[in-house]
Amino acid sequence: MKSKKALMLGAAMAATCFVSAFALAEQYPQLAAQAASPTVKHGLKSAVKINANKATAALKQQLLAGAQQKKPLFAAKAKADSVVEDNTAPARVTKVQKATAQSAPAVQAALVQGCEQTLDINSLYTINGVQTGDLLCYHFNLPQKARINVLLVNQTAGTDMSLSLFQDDGQGNPLPLGTSNNPGTGDESLGGVVPAGDYYWFMEANAAVQGSSFQFGVAVDTNLDAYEPNDTPDTAFQLPDTLNYINGNADSLDDVDYFDFTAVRGQSVGIALTADAASGSTRNKWILERFDGGQWVTVGANVVSTSIPSPGVGGVVKVRVRPNQHPNEPWSATGKYNLSFGSNPRVNSPDVKGEANVLRIPYSASNVGYGYMTTQAYRDLTWTMGLSDSTGAPLVGLHPIVYLDQRIDPANGDIVYKAYSAATDSSGQASGTINVGACSGGDFQTTFVDYSQGYNNTWRTDFNYGVWRMEVLEYPGIGVGGENTQFVSFGHLCKQTLLSSTKS
Repeated sequence: MKSKKALMLGAAMAATCFVSAFALAEQYPQLAAQAASPTVKHGLKSAVKINANKATAALKQQLLAGAQQKKPLFAAKAKADSVVEDNTAPARVTKVQKATAQSAPAVQAALVQGCEQTLDINSLYTINGVQTGDLLCYHFNLPQKARINVLLVNQTAGTDMSLSLFQDDGQGNPLPLGTSNNPGTGDESLGGVVPAGDYYWFMEANAAVQGSSFQFGVAVDTNLDAYEPNDTPDTAFQLPDTLNYINGNADSLDDVDYFDFTAVRGQSVGIALTADAASGSTRNKWILERFDGGQWVTVGANVVSTSIPSPGVGGVVKVRVRPNQHPNEPWSATGKYNLSFGSNPRVNSPDVKGEANVLRIPYSASNVGYGYMTTQAYRDLTWTMGLSDSTGAPLVGLHPIVYLDQRIDPANGDIVYKAYSAATDSSGQASGTINVGACSGGDFQTTFVDYSQGYNNTWRTDFNYGVWRMEVLEYPGIGVGGENTQFVSFGHLCKQTLLSSTKS
């Protein structure tokens, strides 16, 4: 028989000029000064030349004073709920301490008056005629969370610009996100992940000569997953105490996603990576690695899952996922992966059964069709499965799935599964009822004798032959059925006729 899963359950984010004085180490978002990527530079479309929108020295002082007095308090990464059907995770929470010495409207007014010109994203603008000491400020808007690369490039000889970026928190608080101030005509570049909002380029001419010019812009990539920014070990996404099911992506070939999980009870930790087939991805397009305490160790693509049996109470397990840069596995911006990471799931008492009063076809009469039918039912199947971690603590909100083909077409033997699922409750249990309905005729027929209450009853039964298996959405390779024994046989009893009854 050929197996086809026709229906699968869907599944399952060194400042050197004036802002350095008030840059906060824990501030989110925080942009990093970095080398300007040639790919990003060439990817920006050429825009019109614009006039130098010169800001006043007073704006610089007000920005500095306002930011010093309103140092924002940023919460640590918010703990995420388990990610299951909608494959989302809560965004990080940003809290801002309100001003006391200088009113918010005054700072906001100064910011708007000096930076009122709005420019397009993903465009490269040219400014000519810059003079030493010029302060230039422009605004852009991000409609959604994105990875940005803010650039100041192509400075002519004798020009030395610095580049800073501010975020407007919507209450008049200019939040400094970073500064790039390389010597001479070196490119200035800031990169990182930021939320939707209003942003301001602030550029200062440390040096200029007659005819000095430069170009600037911002490259915006919105192809992000819900766990960004988590591009370094220090910004690893902290996962909650459960089995987490993460749908992630790489927004560039260099994007590396870091995740940390704490085994609060010392429970075994499970790790598995699969491709999101719906996005056109394959497992070989991704590299999964875990940190063994000294180095990153690759978990092979042929390994369905791996576990850390004894991380210790409060032990932290670290993994990362990155694109495979092998030429035979080209990166795609639309490709996604599914990472299972957290409490290693233990399957408890999985069961699928028919009605209690089923007159079963015995093994001796199973010489027709495909063989003996382990599970038999008239109209309804009931199923159950429990899930817990290695300490016995229930795993809540996970999704056992029953895959059932209640009638295999005898003409071709193809298996076409239909999926049935439910979420585990507070005790880690999930259950459901599957109505297989009535069938007439049946593909197969057999005759057997049933011994009951002193009588030999001869029955003729018409039936269909099917199969089922059980899996868990959030973790591959567990349940009932697998590579060795693919499924459990099922008999749908259509019609049973009593042919004769004699006293034994």
